[in-house]
Amino acid sequence: METTDCYHCGARVIGRPVLAHERSFCCTGCLSVFELLRAGGLEKFYEFNAKSGLKPEKNTTGKYTPLDVEEIFNDFISFQNDQLYIVTFFLPAIHCSSCVYLLENLQKLNRNILKSEANFTARTLKLTISKGTKLSEIAELLEAIGYKPELRKNPGKNNSYDKRLLLKLGVAGFAFGSVMLWTFPEYLGLDETFEPFRNFTSYLSLAAALPVFFYSASEYLKSAWIAIRTKQLNLDIPIALGIIVLFAKSSASVLQHNGPGYMDSFTGFVFFLLIGKWFQSKTYRNMSFENDPKAYFPLGVHRVDLKEGTEDIVLIDKLEKGDHLRMRNEDIIPCDSILISDKATIDTSFITGEAELISVFKGERIYAGSKLIGKEILLEVEAETSSSKFAEIWNKQETRNKSFIQNRENELSRYFLIIVAGVSLSAAVYWYFRNPSLILEIVTAIWVVACPCALALSFPFVYGNALRKYGRNGLYFKNTAEVKKMEAIEHLVFDKTGTLTTDRSEGVYYSGETLSSFEKGMIYEMTKQSAHPYSKSICHFIAPDITRTTELEEYHETPGQGLYGKAVSGTVVKLGNASFTNYEGSEDTGKTFIQVNGISKGYFYFQSKLREEIISTLKDLHQRYPITILSGDGERDRALFRDLPESIELIFHQNPTEKKKKIKEIQRYQRVAFIADGLNDSEALKSAYLGISVAENEYRFTPSSDAIIKSDRIIHLKDYFKFASYTRTTLRTCLNFSLIYNTVGISFAFMGYVTPLFAAVLMPLSSVTVVFISTAMIHLYKTKSLTNL
Repeated sequence: METTDCYHCGARVIGRPVLAHERSFCCTGCLSVFELLRAGGLEKFYEFNAKSGLKPEKNTTGKYTPLDVEEIFNDFISFQNDQLYIVTFFLPAIHCSSCVYLLENLQKLNRNILKSEANFTARTLKLTISKGTKLSEIAELLEAIGYKPELRKNPGKNNSYDKRLLLKLGVAGFAFGSVMLWTFPEYLGLDETFEPFRNFTSYLSLAAALPVFFYSASEYLKSAWIAIRTKQLNLDIPIALGIIVLFAKSSASVLQHNGPGYMDSFTGFVFFLLIGKWFQSKTYRNMSFENDPKAYFPLGVHRVDLKEGTEDIVLIDKLEKGDHLRMRNEDIIPCDSILISDKATIDTSFITGEAELISVFKGERIYAGSKLIGKEILLEVEAETSSSKFAEIWNKQETRNKSFIQNRENELSRYFLIIVAGVSLSAAVYWYFRNPSLILEIVTAIWVVACPCALALSFPFVYGNALRKYGRNGLYFKNTAEVKKMEAIEHLVFDKTGTLTTDRSEGVYYSGETLSSFEKGMIYEMTKQSAHPYSKSICHFIAPDITRTTELEEYHETPGQGLYGKAVSGTVVKLGNASFTNYEGSEDTGKTFIQVNGISKGYFYFQSKLREEIISTLKDLHQRYPITILSGDGERDRALFRDLPESIELIFHQNPTEKKKKIKEIQRYQRVAFIADGLNDSEALKSAYLGISVAENEYRFTPSSDAIIKSDRIIHLKDYFKFASYTRTTLRTCLNFSLIYNTVGISFAFMGYVTPLFAAVLMPLSSVTVVFISTAMIHLYKTKSLTNL
């Protein structure tokens, strides 16, 4: 009797199939999904992987209605405004490239879905949806096409293990143990005398091996088939070939009553392959940047005690619901909060990608990742900080583009497989003349023992451990790709103000007309909201004279120029450079001028103070790197650097645009690391090969930089760069081990000393060894400034 498979899900049709569009379906549910995809122009779904659809459940209407209740809705979404909201669903059913294609084209099935991003590894789907669309409607659509959402408030975070992989591993392990037990007559030499018993145990072995072949090994077979269809080369092709050959040869032996053949080797082969896959997935997940981003972000905020009238600075992971925060201009909101102040202007471009300012009013919610523009505000924490949101924001481009690690893995695998293919062909020719019956076993062993997993694991583990080491010692990188840049730096460029100099009230002087208490109050409120080192110095300097606070109606900061403030009474104060305040008497960039209602009042001037040990730090760094120091101030500060070698370039009177231009000029010939404060120099930081933003005790989120360094750790830059070189040495050690392992393993397999089963055992062991070497070498590295905290 001829059997029929469902065109959509591939399931065997029991009874009469549902016929439509010249195709057969197992049920009306699969037909409905097919028609839905066809109407949406997504029939290409079946080209990626035929019969890869999922059978939908029935009667889903009304199942997700609770998602539309406001309180529950707010728990699931990560952001919303007047136009859209963002939600992430955990979809355990994602299993192949067809799934990713379909899920990333959902907007064709529902126009209210603006954007969808599927994460295959985490099994998550991030959706941007038009405001007003019911969340239950989207959940029902996902279930209708076979991707039932698992409702988790923090999807991916609780996804600590892959249940499907563990189940496959369990099936293969059970079968391996059973087959080893049932084949003991073979090991005892009991053949003809106990032939009936031998045949019986052989059939038991075959029965145990069937689920291993069709279930436990299915991912390898599917991946190899898709690679062949798309004319791509991947590691699963030779593994799948080995699985098929071992199973087919052993099955033929059982059916011909010649014993169980290689059933023990086959089941053990798949079992150890899955152990290696489980170990690799577990270790990759543990090295994920989003696994514990709190370790990498020195983010802090001003927490206010309204009853006591006190204010302190705390790390964002210490915030609790009900805490009150004071946020200043350019600050990033660290957690979902309720606005206590009357009004706020925020920029949500870090979340939505759209550069649009939004007005929020008292009592409304402001979402984590929003950026405050303008005067300071008070907030009440609505939900405890989820640092993973900041990791997602800071690394939002990383999900769209492959990292250097992934590219290296793909490149290594491609060339590695070509080389191994040549070795396998040579082995086949050699054994053809010696013993043709061993060709398949030897070629299979070569392909398995020559797994590039250990080679590929070297990159993420070495740089992942280095990233942690840096983070524990005050240098916080976005991701491992930025750590890799440290070793390639050829030229160092430093900003002066706030980087090499301190921002304290000492050394600040005022010259001009006497300022009234009201004017001092306005200047205090304005400078208090700015993160520029000069603003903070003026704030510290003027704070003891403040007898009254002044409420600001408007506040703006122009990076590199100055501050604008307007009081409720209408008084306008400008504080900044000569051009910003229209000061005609001087162009000295080392002064900060004051203009009140269009009238110049005077200026602050500064006696810069270098950080302790900074001169010796620059001298040490200069032994290895050319150094350039850029400053927006005048020549008067040149004397501070009189003890530096003349070969260190000092350039003054540089505005942010000129700094950016200078970095691009140097970068035409050398890779530049630019170390600066993250406010005025954001464009220059973006232009540099590696941009490092300096953070004082007021921790700042700086998306334009590649890393953040605590200000008191600048003097340890030499050790940080030295550690980068050591990291490269560690990588080479791991790569050399992998190459030696593969060379020795392939050589023994070529000579016939390694069976496919033994090769499958060696593969995960090599990965474990690489993990141990990389972790141990990085952990044991210790200097005065790089400890194992």
